[in-house]
Amino acid sequence: MEFQYIPYLWPLAVSSSITLFLAVYAVGSSRAKGAVSFMLSMFLATLWSFANALEMAGVDLPTKLFWANIQYFAYAFLPVAWLALVMEFTGYDHWLRKKIYWFAVVPVLVVILVWTDSRYGLIRYNFSLDYSGPFPVIDKKYGPVFFLHCAHGYILNLYSLVLLFKAVFSKHTIYRKQAAVLLLSLGLTMITNLLYTTGLGPIRRFDLTPALLGPAGTIVAWGIFRFRLFDLVPAARHYVIEHMSTGVMVLDQQNRVVDLNPAFSRITGAVASRVLAKMAAEVCAGIPPLVKACRDKGFTGGGEFSIKTVDAEKFYEFFVSPLTDRKGVFAGRVVVVHDITERKYIQQELLKQQWELAAMKERERLARDLHDNLGQVLGFINLQAQGVEHELTEAGIATAQRRLGRLIDVTQAAHREMREYIRRVRSTTVSAENLACALEKEAAQFAKETGIKVNLEIPPGFSGEELAAGVGSQLLSIVKEAFNNIRKHAGAQNVAILLLTVKDGLRITVEDDGKGFMLSGAGADKKFGLKIMAERAREIGGNLQITSAPGQGTRITVTTPFSKRREKDEDQNHAR
Repeated sequence: MEFQYIPYLWPLAVSSSITLFLAVYAVGSSRAKGAVSFMLSMFLATLWSFANALEMAGVDLPTKLFWANIQYFAYAFLPVAWLALVMEFTGYDHWLRKKIYWFAVVPVLVVILVWTDSRYGLIRYNFSLDYSGPFPVIDKKYGPVFFLHCAHGYILNLYSLVLLFKAVFSKHTIYRKQAAVLLLSLGLTMITNLLYTTGLGPIRRFDLTPALLGPAGTIVAWGIFRFRLFDLVPAARHYVIEHMSTGVMVLDQQNRVVDLNPAFSRITGAVASRVLAKMAAEVCAGIPPLVKACRDKGFTGGGEFSIKTVDAEKFYEFFVSPLTDRKGVFAGRVVVVHDITERKYIQQELLKQQWELAAMKERERLARDLHDNLGQVLGFINLQAQGVEHELTEAGIATAQRRLGRLIDVTQAAHREMREYIRRVRSTTVSAENLACALEKEAAQFAKETGIKVNLEIPPGFSGEELAAGVGSQLLSIVKEAFNNIRKHAGAQNVAILLLTVKDGLRITVEDDGKGFMLSGAGADKKFGLKIMAERAREIGGNLQITSAPGQGTRITVTTPFSKRREKDEDQNHAR
């Protein structure tokens, strides 16, 4: 083999040095997705530039043909390696593993036929040297398989361009810059080679593509160091973001939607192709908690919302987190939505069981009270009955009548007390389900039985579910005891019941316009059941306050804290 020096070797030497460096660099990142394909691409590019330089420097035809044939390894396999890199980058590598061997069939056939051109001429034939330029080049004609080779290579390169265009201009905007780097590099070499093959380029005697492989590689190198090309590959998104059951929506600095995954589309009904670049509040218009969170650009935190369907109601929990670039500058926010329907139903079932347990305990308590109070009354009746019997036999009729009158009064009072206790036991389960509903029923029943006007005020949306298990039943019992006192002792015309949600919890006030009483009077606690009401308030962590005076009515106020769950929600609301 004989060679000569020509100035055109320098661009090829620089190009091959750059691509060789990139190939070696990729070896150190071989575990990163796409690095192996990139390494093979750069090694093939190095082979192309190096062999092209030796072909140019060759003096005789056999030398030039040998290095021209070596270049066909790059001609044939570089489009396959580049397509593999692009498919890995854009998330199609799972499909690539099944098809890569078929892509290599034509390149293998072309390489074999190139080395048999002297006999069959299926790729090239009629070789000679053209001395019309500054250095001799091979003049040849192309056989039928050459056009198959060209079609195969350009189809693969075109498919690579389509995938990169989709990555640049579709909704996966987080990878736009990385995809643009690969697109620019491929486009530069593909256009140059296409102009040479079709004869439309300014230089027709030799191909400029090998010399441009270095600049194209430099562009990729800039992408590697500037955008960390191998550290952030969209394939992870295909497997993780696209297929995860958790909904994800990405917002830019202006609260516009720049990305969302299929799970978020299923949850909200928003179609990605229709909502991109729209305001997040518009996309989530049917979900008020999300709208509020998205409109507030400074909001970071969480919340809950529910969506009713034909079959059931779905519950979701969302979290909003800020996104920053490599310099720590705010770049947008990400909204993550989890389906917590199953957890909600479990919590509701657990709460129901807790309510039922609390109701059972309350029934046991009422049963004990019934036993103790009725036992005392029945004991008294027994003694009185014995006295009546003795008087009837030993004394006179008049004395017996007085005793019988007292016995009838006590018996009737005991009967009323027993019916009241039984009614309380039966209504305890109702209070466990919904305190507000139970209070409405109790107030209506009291007004019907006594003719006293009752004004009940309950905050909108309040049901009592915010309270811990057992609290609702105790509060209802306190209100019932207050009703019982009003019925027996107050002589009132009007009763007002007011529920307020305060900072520390729930406050219930029962006020009447009756005759009132002296709080410091002897036996007041025992007579009006104040001690029992205070004990009930203490059991639920609350406190009871009573204000009364003769002729000024009575006000009973009980304050109890919310459950820990409600307090946690309030803390989150304050944080927002």
